[in-house]
Amino acid sequence: MSIRLPVDHVVVLVPDLDAAGAAFEAAGLHVTPKTMHSATMGTANRCVMLDGSYIEIMGIVAETSANATWRKLLSDGAGIRGLALRSNDIEVSARVLAQHATPAAPVRQFSRMTADGELRFSITRIDPAATPGLQCLVCQHHTADLLWLPQTMMHANGAAHLASIALPQAGSLSALPDDEAGASTAIETGSARLTLSGASAQYHDLRASCGIELEIVPV
Repeated sequence: MSIRLPVDHVVVLVPDLDAAGAAFEAAGLHVTPKTMHSATMGTANRCVMLDGSYIEIMGIVAETSANATWRKLLSDGAGIRGLALRSNDIEVSARVLAQHATPAAPVRQFSRMTADGELRFSITRIDPAATPGLQCLVCQHHTADLLWLPQTMMHANGAAHLASIALPQAGSLSALPDDEAGASTAIETGSARLTLSGASAQYHDLRASCGIELEIVPV
């Protein structure tokens, strides 16, 4: 199965955020410093910024009711456990989900501090029962200029774009609406793998720390 969706970012959920970040760095990618989400969320992340999307490497730092779904997903091991669809207007996106009878939580606003300022974004989480094995959400960024910084998008291995995503649970994404299509990413059924476009062909096995394989294909 293969579909296309407007992917904002993919969540690679890991048990050891430091080890996972080091693995991505060893593969020649620039990884942003560790930043904490709120105490309520009990999670932290590091990111690999790409042109138009990014990879969020996420770990759990404290058990909270808000991260119960993430903890349940992590119990099955590290890997691609979340997918965020891009939104230009989160309220419109929420209405589109409702029109497609896709169960989702009310829109919520979040922020997290980085060295470059406060990142602000709004999301609506899709009921994980609708996408078994994944936590999917729709995300609107209000401070994109603080997230997609030129220096964070320069990777030693030449990676530029998120070309495709392979994951065993791809079939569960078929019910998601793609009304905000535009630039979209191919998602196909297979073993967990992220494929990035870049300058030269490369393969990196990150299964030990991240539960995924990483491939770079020449543009």
